Parts: sequence; C-alpha cells; structure tokens
Amino acid sequence: MKHDKKLKPLGVVLKEKGLITEEYIGYALQEQKITREKIGEILERLGFVTENDIVVALSEQSGVPYIDVDTLLPEENILKLFNKKMCLNNIFLPFRKTDNFLEIAAHNLIDEKLGQIISRQTGLLPKIYISERRKIIQAINKFYYFLENPVEKLIEKEVYLLSQNEEMARGFDSLIKHILHLAVKMRATDIHIKPMKLSTNIAFRVDGVITSVLSLPVALNRIVSSLKMKADMDIAEQRLPQDGRFSEIILNNNYDFRVSTIVSPLGESMVLRVLAMESSVMGLEQLGFFKEHIQTIEKMFNEPFGIILLTGPTGSGKSTTLFSGIRRLNLLQKNTITVEEPIEFDIPLLRQTQVNEKAGYTFANAIRYFLRHDPDVILVGEIRDSETAATAVTAAITGHLVLSTMHTNSAVGTIPRLMDLGIRPFLIADSLVGVVSQRLVRKICENCKTVYAPSENEKTYLKDPDIKELYQGKGCELCSGSGYFGRTLVYELLTIDQKLSQLIEKGADLSVVSQSAKELGFDDVFEITRNKVKQGVTTTEEATRALGHIRQI
Repeated sequence: MKHDKKLKPLGVVLKEKGLITEEYIGYALQEQKITREKIGEILERLGFVTENDIVVALSEQSGVPYIDVDTLLPEENILKLFNKKMCLNNIFLPFRKTDNFLEIAAHNLIDEKLGQIISRQTGLLPKIYISERRKIIQAINKFYYFLENPVEKLIEKEVYLLSQNEEMARGFDSLIKHILHLAVKMRATDIHIKPMKLSTNIAFRVDGVITSVLSLPVALNRIVSSLKMKADMDIAEQRLPQDGRFSEIILNNNYDFRVSTIVSPLGESMVLRVLAMESSVMGLEQLGFFKEHIQTIEKMFNEPFGIILLTGPTGSGKSTTLFSGIRRLNLLQKNTITVEEPIEFDIPLLRQTQVNEKAGYTFANAIRYFLRHDPDVILVGEIRDSETAATAVTAAITGHLVLSTMHTNSAVGTIPRLMDLGIRPFLIADSLVGVVSQRLVRKICENCKTVYAPSENEKTYLKDPDIKELYQGKGCELCSGSGYFGRTLVYELLTIDQKLSQLIEKGADLSVVSQSAKELGFDDVFEITRNKVKQGVTTTEEATRALGHIRQI
C-alpha cells in the first residue's frame, strides 16, 4: 500500500487534465481554511469535479488501476472472509481471489494498515484497485445485506404465508419491503404491478426494458391497496387514476417512490417510479460522449449568449447531460440560476429554484424574475409551452445563455418544434446555439462479453461489409442473464453556424438544413450508434430496439 513515488498535489493533476482552473484551486483553498476538508472533497462538493474525475486522476498519477465497483459481483466465499463492519470501517470491498492475491476495491491509497489487515485476516497478498468512496460504501451495504437476506427466498416465503392467511390478518409490509429491496438490487427504475385474470404480475424496468420478475396469486392483489395507503392515496377510489408518493430508506440510501394507478377491467394497475434521492452528476465522458464531441459541447456551453437545447424522449437523461455540461462553466465568474421540476442535482454554486404552480411560479414566470437578478446563465427545466419558449428566446437574444430541454425526436426536428410553439424563424436563427438530441441504449455486460462473427444483415446495418468481429453478452448473474448491464448515450450534436442560421431564417426545408449540416460534419444518431456497436459498447439488436431502423437516412 505504500507508494515511494511522490505524488503531485491533486489540484495540480486535475488542472493538467483541464478539469479545473487555478481560480478553482484558490477558491477551494479558501474553503479549506474554514472546513478543514481535503481539497478533492471540496472540489467535488462545490461541483467543480465529480468523484470519478478525482479517482481516475489519482489512478493515473499513482499507477493504481481504477475499477468501477458497479460492475463487480463478488463471490459469497470472498465476502465471508470479512464482515461488513470491517469493510465499512476501512472502506474496501473484496471481490476476487487470483493465485495468492486478494483483489480489493479501495479508496484511500495511503492507508498502509489496510494491506496488513488483509494479509493477517486471509494470508493473501492484497492487489489494490482504486474506486469511488460512495460506490464502495453502497456496494458493501448491498452485498452484505443480500448475503444475510436472500431476498428472492424471502419473497417466496412471504407469498406463501400471505396465501395461507385466509383471515387476511397478515399485513403486506414485509412483502413490500422485500420487493423494494429486490428492485434496488436489480437496478430497477420502475416497478409495474399488473392485474391478470388468474394472477398479479410484478415486473421491473431495468436499463429501459421491462422484465417480469414474479407472479402473485390473484388473492394477493390486495398489495395495491397496501401501497396506496403507503403513498397517501384514497384506497376507496377504484374508478379513477390516482397519483401518490412515499419515501423509504433502502440499504442506507434514501429513495423516493412516485406511485400512479390506472383502472383496467381486471383491476387497478400500478407503477412505482424508483428515484434515488442522492444523485451525483457524472462527467460527459462517463455518460457516453466521444471526446471530440465533448470539446464541441464545452464550446457551446461557454458561449456568452443564446439558447442550447437538450432533446429526446422522457427518461433519456436530458437533465443529467444538462448538469454535466453546466459543470464545465466557470461557475465562479457566472451567476447561474435554475428553475427545475424538481431539483435533481444539488450544486452549491448554482442558485437553484423549484417550480411552484400553486404559487404561480412557473417556468415562464421564473425567467422573467431571473432577468432582474443579474444572470449570466439561465437553466429552465423544460420548454413545453409557447409562453416559456417565448420568454426563453427573449432572454437568449438579450445577452443571456439559456439552457433547457424539449421533447423532439431529432436535433433538426427541434426547429419546427420551436416554430410550433410560435417562435418565428428569424428569432430561432438569431438565438439557437446548438442542440443535443439523445437516447439511451443498453451496454454489453463486461462480465460475460464474448466475440462473434457478424451476420450479413449486421454488416449491412453497420455499412461495413469487411467487419470481422462484433461483441455480445452471453448472460450471467451480474446482468440477470440479459447480456446487458447499464446504459450509455447515443446522440446527435447540431451546432448552428452562419450557413445553417441563414437557412433557418429563410424557412428552408428540413431536408435542406439536414443535408447542409451533414456537409459540415454532422453525425446523426444512427452513425454514432453504429460506431458504438463496432467498438463493442452495444449490439445491433439493442440499436434497432432503441432506435428502430425505419427512419434511418
């Protein structure tokens, strides 16, 4: 664990990588005098860098390899070498034994005691990988909880007990608790409870795809009423759709569950949206942008005025990209104000506000208030009506940088959408800086990734008749047999130069605008996706599932 090589100060490393400036370091040093925190902790807390930025920088500087803890699945016998308390106290996760070495993910590279603890406890030599502190702690809590609480078996047992309970005296709290834990274990974003003729089906949406996980006896459809009570909904009302919410602490993390019901002939159908309350902003590269496009996005976000739009369907990560981009602004020099619904990421140097419809604080009204608050950058959660669009464009052409999201299917399709909202072509041409249109596709599971020879159809899809190898996941415990684990962005990036601006102002046909953009180097979402398939990030099957192929150009 001891490193003889003298490490450069972290601030210097991050500066050399272009992630922070001397001004950021000076500000962090001022904070350090008061808080006594480490420089890296301050830079992360203020939103200048992500925790991933810091550990990757430390990895490159120290020579200790980085590992993403989220992709690990330690074997039970490896976890049992230590107890949860010891792992939490020393912030490390054991995950694999190779020869005489025990591979562990750790956070503190200068902790010399850790190597001694591992050798004394196991008789093995430690092989250290560096990873994010937050991820290690989450993984320790998760793996040791499920080691002691096999949740699938607990659900099976609870279903049996409830089925035998003819007097209906037994409550559903334990079953609900186990289902919520299973959802978190499987990384579900939504839980679907669907009434069937002879059963009640429970399915999870994982990485954008709905997967059935269990069926309950039809008598146990009372679980819907129990969840309605938990979400403060009217259990007597079974004719109309309802909405509710509740919070729960799962594996030491706070989760918010947004609940909605609709009524079908077979009974009430329910969906629970799973939202982790402690979300952290990721870097643009982590999200899946190619390096050459990251430079373009950073240039866009550093324009002094105009409007930048993030577009795509619901759940495509638009807000995440928006905040990843906003981190690249010089937040010390710019007064940046946001209006969101709700506030998703807490960034201290932003002035963040939240929509309050009842009080009349809407997206459109917020922009008007902001213009009197000496702003440089205005972030509007979403443009969805004419009033918000008009006030956003007004702010953009009066010397402010406006960032927002919209629902369109392509980057070029943003132009007619703005026209539909009443924005005249010359105002679009004058104000629009650029558009990022994005989707999410599943990534191949690295734990079970295999090579195969592509079919002729795949070669045609990829427009590469000479390609010899592609990749796919064969299915494993980590990815629940799907062959996919996690998601990445596929996108198109449209920057408005003088030529495109003139075409927009003249009201040129979209096909003309699109062709002109391609002549300037614009890659559509299909081209970006094909590149990711060739690189072994995703598959042609996933590409056509997420994007289709009818609209390909």
